[in-house]
Amino acid sequence: MNKPKVALIRGRFLNQFDMQSYIPLSSHYDITAFASQNPMHVDLPFPVALLTSPTDLPEFSKKMPLLNRLFVDANYLFGLENRLKGFAIAHTAETYYHYTHQALLAKRKKHVKKVITTVWENIPFNNEGIWGRKKFKEDARNEIDHFIAVSELAKKALVQEGTDPEKISVVTPGIDIRKFFPEKNHFEKIGNKKKELTILFVGRFEVYKGVMDILEAAVDLKNDKKLSTYTLNYIFVGQGSQKENMKNYAKLYGLDKNIMYMTADYGSIPEVYTMADIFVAPSKKDKYWQEQYGMMLLEAQASGLPIVTTSSGAIPENIKDAGIMIGEGEVKELGEAIKEFIFSPEKRVQFGQKARKRAEKFHDVSIFASKIDKIYKDVLFL
Repeated sequence: MNKPKVALIRGRFLNQFDMQSYIPLSSHYDITAFASQNPMHVDLPFPVALLTSPTDLPEFSKKMPLLNRLFVDANYLFGLENRLKGFAIAHTAETYYHYTHQALLAKRKKHVKKVITTVWENIPFNNEGIWGRKKFKEDARNEIDHFIAVSELAKKALVQEGTDPEKISVVTPGIDIRKFFPEKNHFEKIGNKKKELTILFVGRFEVYKGVMDILEAAVDLKNDKKLSTYTLNYIFVGQGSQKENMKNYAKLYGLDKNIMYMTADYGSIPEVYTMADIFVAPSKKDKYWQEQYGMMLLEAQASGLPIVTTSSGAIPENIKDAGIMIGEGEVKELGEAIKEFIFSPEKRVQFGQKARKRAEKFHDVSIFASKIDKIYKDVLFL
């Protein structure tokens, strides 16, 4: 019996940290990922079809705002509708992406049987300022067969916009806990009564990710007399618009010798977590964004690290009590929470073990895959 054909459509956002959760499904489904010519990642264990997209154009000033206004949404994949002929499921992301609208057009033409969409957006009526997007979202509400919300907050936003709650399942993202795991002596290492500790951040170097808050807290910690015998090192992994500001700020306050900036591909990122004693993710919302789930928090949990984070967006759903949660933008609170872990090796171990147990119980890719498998079968009436 032929396996049902599933198209995982992600355009330029095709990436390994999203796709890792679908790998267990490849034994039950004939999976093809659809991406732009220059996606985030292409090294996947199932075929990847690269289609031309406006997002592939070289970078220029105000590229995405301009393209979004020309195309309603720039995440358009030329020829996608015809490439979906014979597929049982087109599984897209978000209700306003152009490739989601294309999948619906393919469904109208009977090229594809069902359309499923994963929704990360958790701010109701967001992304509607550009002409045409309200119609895209309205068509999605009416014609998509099933919605997979990555959080209860995302489901709430969908319902507020008018989506039938019976068509929504909440399925939180997964992480491969066999790739991200504590080393054999990990808890002994972070529980050591040492005077030199490493604090890790992974993510975009942007204001909304709290990178400047980390540096402000680092200055407070540097000037704290109770910490005079400690050496605190910071590792920032990623890229973003604030990198030069971060470097200048660190140099101004004498932190530059204790800060390392890194980039790492997804294959090597698990090793980065083994370098840390404490993980920080002080995200904070702005008008158009709040943390949608936080894959870096899944990685930190699976790696058994004590976590300091905020209550932004879906983070409380993600970590529950497996970390210290502070208010958004509260630099003093951030510093005090880090100090709790600095002064208490026992607390570092306690929260690190709690984080790993939560990853094993709730975040493993096998849990995600089994839930998606059921949704696929229900939608296809298998």
